[in-house]
Amino acid sequence: MHSRLIHSKFFRNVVTLMSGTTLGQIISLAVYLILSKIYTPGDFGVFALYMSILSITNITATAKYELAVMMPREEHKGLNLTGLSAVISVVVSLLLFCLVLFFNQSIARMLGNEQIAPWLYLIPLSTLLNGFYQSLNYWSNRKKRFRTMTTASLGQSLTNSSVKVGAGFMVAGPFGLIIGSLAGQITGFFVFLQQFLKHDRNRIPDINQRDMRSLAKEYYRFPKFNMLHGVTNNFSGSLPVFILTSWFSSAAAGLYSFGFTMIFRPMSLVTTAFSQVFSQRVITKENAGQKILPDVRRLLVKMFQFSFIPFGIVAIFAPQIFKFVFGPEWETAGTYTRILIPWLYLVFLSAPFSFLPDLFKVQRRAFFIDVIKLVVRIIAMAAGVHSGDIILTLIYFSTGSLLVTAYQLVWFYSLARKADLLKTEKSEEKT
Repeated sequence: MHSRLIHSKFFRNVVTLMSGTTLGQIISLAVYLILSKIYTPGDFGVFALYMSILSITNITATAKYELAVMMPREEHKGLNLTGLSAVISVVVSLLLFCLVLFFNQSIARMLGNEQIAPWLYLIPLSTLLNGFYQSLNYWSNRKKRFRTMTTASLGQSLTNSSVKVGAGFMVAGPFGLIIGSLAGQITGFFVFLQQFLKHDRNRIPDINQRDMRSLAKEYYRFPKFNMLHGVTNNFSGSLPVFILTSWFSSAAAGLYSFGFTMIFRPMSLVTTAFSQVFSQRVITKENAGQKILPDVRRLLVKMFQFSFIPFGIVAIFAPQIFKFVFGPEWETAGTYTRILIPWLYLVFLSAPFSFLPDLFKVQRRAFFIDVIKLVVRIIAMAAGVHSGDIILTLIYFSTGSLLVTAYQLVWFYSLARKADLLKTEKSEEKT
């Protein structure tokens, strides 16, 4: 079983995606050994707030049409969906620029941290770059250009890390963290752009207004449900940063963000690579009328097997690990992280299957589940804030998130099972 998995094309594609990306993430995480010495928890708090804002604006950048790029069988439709996503990114970024230009100080005061004010002007540019990056990333995935995706991810990580370190030694405050993130986005985008022009320059005339309009209507579920779903989900995920900044301190938000990043980045590396390859495989099988449940079950079992021990170690020893690796001032970040581990473990198991609601066009229910998750988290964190205890606040947040994520994982599995049952019924009707 293990030999067949290792020598399969699926596994090779996953390794291709993970090889360069893994190197980039290892370097990026290793750099945190330096960053923890030259930036304060307060600096990380401002940076976390900036990234939390960006995580929400990034969802609106493409109206989530980039998720549809892999869906149609026809090549020209995928290309025009890529173009549609890029055009929407330009429009959204211009609107954001006007919003920041006229309401900068008001937004900063509303967020409870006026230090964020000057950095809000970079949000439109970052949003634009992310929109272009995601559009070309999904087009590359459709074309199975996994090496390009790996190069873009590696280039983004290397640039991000080097600028953060260099700028951190020259300028005090969160400047280096934010500029490093922006520089990484620019590098990743230009890698995709160069490869797109190299392979698809002659197809650019195929992108036209008529097809984009038609496809915008055909895939209306993506902005109607996925975009709202994404905004809700990302706001929900960023809720601790907003709450900790406003009700406790920027340093508390920085410690939370630092610990969360140390776990979520390597976790996301694995789940993103599996998801990109797995989604392409399952979508192809579903379009061909083949069963997909065996693939879903197999991947779920494998992920459970190789991840249980690493997550267990972090759950037990996180404070000691953070204290030893980063210094005594970051031990609290490990304490916060340990609280989140049960929830993050289920996120790890469920993330590669999160595209299934898009495939089966049940985005409405996916959105409804995320609304419930947001409500549960707001109630949980409100109870924690009322207690005045940051540990209780995070425990309530993690527990509520765990329960909803467990339900999502069961639902994803049931979607694949139901799809295969329908195929069996159709096959029996024909015979």
